[in-house]
Amino acid sequence: MTNFKLRLKHPSGAEFEAEGPAEFILTEKTSFLKAFEPGRKDTPGAVTNTPKSEAEQSAVFWDRVIVKKNDLTILKIKSPGMTAREAALVLLAASKIREGRQEISAITLSKAVKASGYAPARLDRLLAAEVKAGRINASGAKRNCAYAITDSGIEAAWFTARRLAGNQ
Repeated sequence: MTNFKLRLKHPSGAEFEAEGPAEFILTEKTSFLKAFEPGRKDTPGAVTNTPKSEAEQSAVFWDRVIVKKNDLTILKIKSPGMTAREAALVLLAASKIREGRQEISAITLSKAVKASGYAPARLDRLLAAEVKAGRINASGAKRNCAYAITDSGIEAAWFTARRLAGNQ
């Protein structure tokens, strides 16, 4: 078996050296040179665009789902497969993530759900199952009621919002 030896110096200053069978040297040389192809993120010494942070990616995602209109956060699109309860969950999650609002009054949430194209009769009855499941916390009574979404509620809302964003 014949051993070969190969030395390369790339214009960037990187060096490659391999010794062994021809097949081994060729595969190693190919992988070394691929690292210097234009557009690769792992190119040594190359200036690349930094990937978006998780917060920026989240902002872009939620901007595809919601829009601010007349001081209300509403859904950009009404999906026939989405219920008013799911819409309220998504709006609560979007308000918390995008605006930092810990809770939303029942009146504001009801207006946002209606402006999004859904017609809930009574928000308290609509969200009772979500409160019982622990996805939403309700505080106050009657006209002073406010809703806050929990972590499990944000998770459920994210899956619903993702379905909605896929329909756009």
